[in-house]
Amino acid sequence: MTSFDQTDLRILALLSKNARMSNKELAHSISLSPSSTHERLKRLQESGLLAGAHADVPLEQLGLPLKALLFIQMSEHEKGKLSSFLQEILKIPEVQAAWMISGRFDTMVELVARDTNHLHLLVVEKFSSREEVSRIETSVVFESIRRNDLSATLTIETLG
Repeated sequence: MTSFDQTDLRILALLSKNARMSNKELAHSISLSPSSTHERLKRLQESGLLAGAHADVPLEQLGLPLKALLFIQMSEHEKGKLSSFLQEILKIPEVQAAWMISGRFDTMVELVARDTNHLHLLVVEKFSSREEVSRIETSVVFESIRRNDLSATLTIETLG
């Protein structure tokens, strides 16, 4: 694991708020030269600690206002099969994320849909029809919030 310091944590926190921040703006915010800041960014990327940036796209404005979570119980509990199942379902355009979880269910899938009819069609045709799936529980998400600002999470305690 690559070592990182308080300045690295500040870079990560600032980028978590605004991934489009220029190197010059970032350097000014952390009181380093642009070249030193660039080297730190490069090191954070090469170490895998800074894995990328993304755009937040409001999918409801693109005609996909319904978000749901599928809790899926598999008929077999072989880790390799679960992993390949997750990889396969990520190919479904409406699937936003998938996790292997503990507890009563084996996987949890986040997906978006146009409406409840579209959701029903997805669940029936893309999930419950699969022989490795034994049970699905669907929960519609009424409201969600997400923390993108990591400054509270990335404190000095993270180092130790």
